[in-house]
Amino acid sequence: MPPHARSALAFLAAPLLTLPLMSSVEAAAAERPSLVNTRITNVYGANGHASTLDGRLFIGNVREDHANDQTTWQARVFRPEALTYDSEGKPNFAGTFSAGRSTFVRNGENALTFCFPNPAAPYTLSGGLAVYTPFVFDSRMYNGPNVFRRRPIEVRVSQPFTVQADVSSFTTGNLEPLTTVSGASLRGIEPSMTSDGRLFVYQGGPQNNGTIDYLMYSYNPTPCAASGWSDPRPLSMLFNDPNPDLKRYPLAWQPLKAATGEAFGNTATASTLIRGAYAWVDHEGRNVLYTAVRYTDGARREAVSLMGADTNFTAYHIDGAINTDRSDLAHLFYSSPMWNLEQERHPSQNLPPGASNEDHYLPATKTHDVFPLFGSNTQDYNEVDVGDLTSPFQVLFLPMNELVNRAGNYDLTKTPDLSGHFFTGTVTGTASISADNATTQPPSGSLWEPHGKGKALVLPGGGALTVNLTDASGTVPGVGGFVRGFSVQLAVRPDAAINQGCTGNPYRYLLQKPGGLDLIYESDHTVQASFVINGQRVRLGRGPALPRGVWTHLAYTWDGVTGAFHEYVNGVSTGRALPVAPGTMRLGTGTLSVGAGVTLDSQACPANGEGSFQGAIDEVRLFSNARSNRTVCMSSHGANCKEAAIQGDPTEGQFGMSQQHPDCDSQQALGTTACTVSMHRVCAQRGATHALDTTRNLLETIQQLVGNRPPISLMGVPASADANTVNVACGPIQHESLAVTFEELARKHSGCSDDRAAQSTHCSAAAKRWCGERGWTSGQLFELTTRPWVACFNAGLIQNVPRAQLGPAATSGNLTSAAARLEFSAWCQQRGYGAGVVQEVPSSTTAEVHCFHPAATVPWRFNP
Repeated sequence: MPPHARSALAFLAAPLLTLPLMSSVEAAAAERPSLVNTRITNVYGANGHASTLDGRLFIGNVREDHANDQTTWQARVFRPEALTYDSEGKPNFAGTFSAGRSTFVRNGENALTFCFPNPAAPYTLSGGLAVYTPFVFDSRMYNGPNVFRRRPIEVRVSQPFTVQADVSSFTTGNLEPLTTVSGASLRGIEPSMTSDGRLFVYQGGPQNNGTIDYLMYSYNPTPCAASGWSDPRPLSMLFNDPNPDLKRYPLAWQPLKAATGEAFGNTATASTLIRGAYAWVDHEGRNVLYTAVRYTDGARREAVSLMGADTNFTAYHIDGAINTDRSDLAHLFYSSPMWNLEQERHPSQNLPPGASNEDHYLPATKTHDVFPLFGSNTQDYNEVDVGDLTSPFQVLFLPMNELVNRAGNYDLTKTPDLSGHFFTGTVTGTASISADNATTQPPSGSLWEPHGKGKALVLPGGGALTVNLTDASGTVPGVGGFVRGFSVQLAVRPDAAINQGCTGNPYRYLLQKPGGLDLIYESDHTVQASFVINGQRVRLGRGPALPRGVWTHLAYTWDGVTGAFHEYVNGVSTGRALPVAPGTMRLGTGTLSVGAGVTLDSQACPANGEGSFQGAIDEVRLFSNARSNRTVCMSSHGANCKEAAIQGDPTEGQFGMSQQHPDCDSQQALGTTACTVSMHRVCAQRGATHALDTTRNLLETIQQLVGNRPPISLMGVPASADANTVNVACGPIQHESLAVTFEELARKHSGCSDDRAAQSTHCSAAAKRWCGERGWTSGQLFELTTRPWVACFNAGLIQNVPRAQLGPAATSGNLTSAAARLEFSAWCQQRGYGAGVVQEVPSSTTAEVHCFHPAATVPWRFNP
């Protein structure tokens, strides 16, 4: 194979879904920076605002005249067509907001939100204008009780979808109060609404008497109605709401928890309800954004936080750009266009249909689960990556920002564990959490120099952060449970004067877990990692010397199947010869120390070593698998490492099915989302390698693999299996893989409503119909992150088949089981194809089978 083809294959080195844009096979990737630590200011200003579902119209409160009971609302168009980017890829918002048009309202109005009776069509086109006619729900904030109302509005936009777009008219209709099923007024402030117009989230009180400071909700089965709202309940009670309709929102699937794992209260009188303000609920009711801590003025305007299905139902005090300082400014209203402006979004999904986001896009950060957020009172733009929170292999994730406790106060002595295990870290000695994000910025301010994220652990010497690892059952992978893969990642910034004037061997600990692993900062400014494998300490030797006074990302991975170690500095392999140690390991319970040994030594110059680090440490992450080079690179903020990372070959141990998702560990699991994800990931890595080895048109195949659309996202289907191995049939090379939302899929088949239905025949049918509108015969969900991902392809044979011909599992009616999926492929193999899937269910006795020729069929063990 030609060298450029092998280079292209390196894109297969990680279970990621999208790839940098390539204009030709040899072209360099168009780089996009990470903005998760970059707050962009002077963007859009108002005292409270709302943005439409398509992200193109903003209405904000720009003036209040309390004496005359008058508020000025201003409507402005957001024009993504005017977005430009500097040499580092940072977006420039100059000219993106139109001058707009104002109107006066006279009933104590303050905050507002939109409600669209038809969310699929937020506007209509008429005479060359885009006409928006939603309801506006608002709160009375002054000169009267804080009650909610609604009114219709009409905003006409001239020259829509151009850099000249602006508001040509803005009119409002009559007010109507919102009332509950019992006829009471709905009272509170700061309204927010899901796109379906049914779930209403706001700041209020459990007694619905005008008190505030709590996150509340109300539900209405009739979208955007003025009456018939459910009696208000605290958001922490959404999980136990007796109305089953509420389960349509992922926010309602599990109890909501504080950062330490304590559940918020589930009764209206509890003292542990969620204290918060300025709520914004995302379009599908997956997560709610809010401010969790009081500002210096006494109002709850600090610690912008996210909580919901994509934060493990845990309050996530966002570590990064949006929280630049504990009390730098009051954070009030935020909103997001969600995925509407993504670069990778298919033109048919865009508004207007057919428009391309290729050259003008948000977010700029190129990962899969980044929320772009506009703040009006703060006049800023921020990006928040929630994909960091969702790895099923995380053992420990210490962001090194301050903890927000269940009562809604800062705890500056602790940092949360974002892994879901709640191994909270506690600062000791002289260690502290930095007060602002300046600590994690590179000296130059460049987006393309290694840096930390948000706050960091500051270590002047004589301090540490300690974690008590507990595992009463002995089953937590990597803690009490043995694993056959492990990874350590962190960012470090040694003080410029560390070890200056010291004699002897003043080595210091970056991290120590006795009996598990340790990282030592040596006297010559190198770092040496050690892992305890099979009960024996394996030392990796000294890596490259680290620069002082600047940030460096370090990562060490171990594959227990092959015994291979890898060492990465700023996302790039050092290439050193390292020991080989196959086997198992675990950390064990007890104290893990960051920044010093578990026995704290506060000497400025520890002549005999065992000392405490001097500098800063950030983003300490432990995983129970061997991470790939590309995955390490993607989480090394500011490191320009992609070109090198894509050329790293994964080790064999990474390709067991359970090493792609831990729950894909048996033949019986082949019908689950976990195995769907695993099959996609092995196909996107090794399956495509086999396709390239056998392709008849190398150039076309490589272009198919490395383009922005479709990305290298081959789906996988079980062709055959036994107790230990599955033969995975990878989808055709000619395919199109796209992120969608369940909201979009539900319009094709109502049963494909959310994550819980991902493996159902409802979603198979929805995916097929959705792909059909884009010129393909077939579609299959292949990944599930904050939204579903669909692979569209063309089948070679499509036939309605009596279920009795497929096999006993299909005959029994369970078309989604592992056995049934194997039957579909077996039926297709009898007809000369490699595998097949069921797409539609025409009747109780038939199934529509789609057979295809795989790009490759490769055997993989469930457990390496």
